[in-house]
Amino acid sequence: MQNSSTRHPRVAASCQHTRLAESSVAAIDQCSCGMMQLHLGALTVRLAPCAALELLATLHDAMSRSSEGSLETETPFANCSSSPRGQA
Repeated sequence: MQNSSTRHPRVAASCQHTRLAESSVAAIDQCSCGMMQLHLGALTVRLAPCAALELLATLHDAMSRSSEGSLETETPFANCSSSPRGQA
């Protein structure tokens, strides 16, 4: 069993959420306990702020590498749609 001091806090009824950012595909909330919530359609992922920064760096690396390989053929993200969040 994990030590309770190393676990993320549970969501409490008293937690207040503040919307930090929203786009057509995602929304980010921050809880009063400090946790971040990433909403992608019906999926919500709770992340500690340091994990959210690591996710951001990982996405940045992936997008950079993806665009490097496809610059010769077409704009790499030309087929990105702007359908409302929650629609597949």
